Amino acid sequence: MKGKIFSIVLVSILIITLIAGCSSKPQNTGGEAQTQEQKTEEKVTLKVGIWSSSPAEKKIVEDQLAAFKEKHPNIDVQIETIVGDYMQKMQTLIASKTAPDIFYLDSMPAPQLMSAGVLEPLDEYITKYNIDIEDFEPALLEAFKWEGKVYGLPKDFNTLVLFYNKDMFEQAGLSEPLRTWEELRQYATKLTKDKVKGIVLNNELARYQVFVNQNGGTVFKDGKPTLDLPENIEALQFYTDLILRDKAADTPQNLGVGWNGDAFAEGKAAMAIEGGWMIPFLKDKAPDLKYGMAELPAGKQRATMAFTVAYVMNRNSQHKEEAFQLLNFLTSQEGQKYVVESGLALPSRKSMMARFKETYPERAPFVDSASYSVPFQYGLVGQKLVDEANKACEAVIMKQVNSAKEALEKAQKALQQ
Repeated sequence: MKGKIFSIVLVSILIITLIAGCSSKPQNTGGEAQTQEQKTEEKVTLKVGIWSSSPAEKKIVEDQLAAFKEKHPNIDVQIETIVGDYMQKMQTLIASKTAPDIFYLDSMPAPQLMSAGVLEPLDEYITKYNIDIEDFEPALLEAFKWEGKVYGLPKDFNTLVLFYNKDMFEQAGLSEPLRTWEELRQYATKLTKDKVKGIVLNNELARYQVFVNQNGGTVFKDGKPTLDLPENIEALQFYTDLILRDKAADTPQNLGVGWNGDAFAEGKAAMAIEGGWMIPFLKDKAPDLKYGMAELPAGKQRATMAFTVAYVMNRNSQHKEEAFQLLNFLTSQEGQKYVVESGLALPSRKSMMARFKETYPERAPFVDSASYSVPFQYGLVGQKLVDEANKACEAVIMKQVNSAKEALEKAQKALQQ
């Protein structure tokens, strides 16, 4: 009799154990609500990695996390600020399996981490939580896809627009906005006088690529560099001719300053091609400067650059379900309202764009150019391609080569070695 009772008890224990084991697994359908209810009873600590930036940017994250914690009192979130070389230190943390659960990832180095298998693919979670990824600007989301899988959700972004000095335009009898390359040349020439240049131009791919794309060219296609295309050569020649032939532009270095923003703020250039980060800079550097913003003048087509950062998940996170809940909140409409209110960058969700334009109507050119933006990313050869493309532009401006054609052909050859 005792043996039978023991057997019955043992079977009962095994059944209970099996039921408990099954109920602890995350479910995609019916059992999900119960699973999440059980998870809310667990105390979990997550770390979110961000780079050292302005106090204003950190406050956005802090406000977002405060709102998240109200909805998820069982989840404690700690900010881990990476000081110094962000990617180098993040790679060290990943290698030692001490990286944060989710963290910032810029679009440029994203392919290196996505291809290395150290990030968690998000597709399963996107489906499970019914995330509307169509609401993200396509160019931004594309930057965090690898071999058909999504590895990051964009948190915000910036495009490039034309900043122009209203007083200088008025004095020169010019109206805005500019529509074509030829108008850009004409305006820059008319605005050039004394020690003032019509426009300041960086000798780097991150600025002259807009001209390449507007001319129908591309610097990276189907996984390969394409620097020496005829369309690219023509675009770089126009860009550098503004400096060398027309004498209507110059680089920040030749104007005795550190970057485009300084040249524009100090009145050394009437126009500059920059992103939304110029706005807080000008507020501090030149608070009395009267300036406007417009979409970039177009070549054969409209184009601008998209500089974006996503939240990605560490594949070694011990709390992936909760980590995605946090990642999702930070990039959701509710999370992105803090991005809109700050005005530091554009919200990555299309559904929040109208609200941004209502809040900052003068910044409409940033929003309006998002639909034709191109992500600043070049696969696994990213940094090398940028370095060679930058050297090509500099070589033309420094007259180390005879033409843009020679410079880009040399750069393309270096990338193929």
